[in-house]
Amino acid sequence: MTPLTITTLNIRGCRMALRRSQVLSFLQEGGYSVIFLRETHMDPTAEDSWRLEWGDRVYFSHSTIRQAGVATLFSPEVLGVAETVPGRLLHLRVRIEELVVNLINIYAPTSGQERLQFYQQASAFLGTLDSHDCLVLGGDFNTTLEKRDRSGTEQSPAAADTFREIVEHHSLVDIWCDHHPDDTSMFTFVQVEAHRSSHSRLDHIYLSRFHLSRAHSSSIRLAPFSDHHLATVTASLCAERPGPAYWHFNNSLLDDEGFVMSFQEFWLAWRGQRRAFPLARRWWDLGKMRARLFCCDYTWGTSRQRNAVIEQLERKVLELERRLAASPEDPPLCGVCWEKREELWALEDHRAQDAFVRSCICLLREMDHGSHFFYALEKTRGGQETRHLPPGRRWQPPHGTGGDVWEGSSLLHKSFLPGSD
Repeated sequence: MTPLTITTLNIRGCRMALRRSQVLSFLQEGGYSVIFLRETHMDPTAEDSWRLEWGDRVYFSHSTIRQAGVATLFSPEVLGVAETVPGRLLHLRVRIEELVVNLINIYAPTSGQERLQFYQQASAFLGTLDSHDCLVLGGDFNTTLEKRDRSGTEQSPAAADTFREIVEHHSLVDIWCDHHPDDTSMFTFVQVEAHRSSHSRLDHIYLSRFHLSRAHSSSIRLAPFSDHHLATVTASLCAERPGPAYWHFNNSLLDDEGFVMSFQEFWLAWRGQRRAFPLARRWWDLGKMRARLFCCDYTWGTSRQRNAVIEQLERKVLELERRLAASPEDPPLCGVCWEKREELWALEDHRAQDAFVRSCICLLREMDHGSHFFYALEKTRGGQETRHLPPGRRWQPPHGTGGDVWEGSSLLHKSFLPGSD
């Protein structure tokens, strides 16, 4: 699937026809897949004009022609639309290649007290969503959680604390901050006056930590008609494709600190849902399945990121080699080229090792299929074990294995249960 490009922008009013054409042409040139717009300042009478000019699906939540209003521009299958807070919070439940995604477009009030009440409403609404669905939260939050995100001070600490609780409870991650942890010079809202300026990062796109590996890149782009900038994320939001019947955990993931930390958070959250299941066995079986999906999703995303880095390094090395052709005796240039080639070699070596492990696993799968001889041998061994059991105990094959082995494994599983011969 082609990755989705998700962007969010405060357009500062778009009621007039000329202004609407300016905004839509700018967005069409960007080629965005999902667009969260705020401060549309519209009423329902203008919706048909928007859809006609955009040529695709547009979903609105209006307030007044002088304030608020949000719109989400999105093409694929939409399962449901909800205006939770009119003009402030618009929810689209969509399907992207069998993956259900909740797209939440937010425009928080500028007043501190109103913002606090709004976040309380938003928190209650987010609690009603299915935790199994992917969650994308984008918009103008008018709140900063870190000191580096604004030049001044946060005007409503209570609202910021409530929003921080939402982020932590739903394990949300600000994609741009995650991709640019050391960048303190980029903001999405810049106000310039004659003798002073103010800067803050109010526009964010959040993604669940469990789907963080799906986000490949993020950027902030200037919008010439607004004092807000576009915050953009490119991500692959699609369902896991059917794979082999047998799954093997990749032990090298245990050396990945990011995976270890993410999995600990995932499993801690899953442990908190134990009481929702009447039987511990059902909770455990479902937990194992979700753990497998988590691992597959993480490795799939990291592989895509590594491939992108390899492509970038290949282009860099080719460029350096072209420059060396013109200056073959340039020591600094030779050193840089050598360093980049070493980086590329290390990444290719890692990819080759992954391919080798996968090929070995495929061979094991082929060797793992049952046969008449294997089942006969297992029964013979089972009879031998029974003859050597202590008095008062008997051997039984695991339940649901066809009498002898677990499905998909050549290992011998035995269960010793109390009983008489």
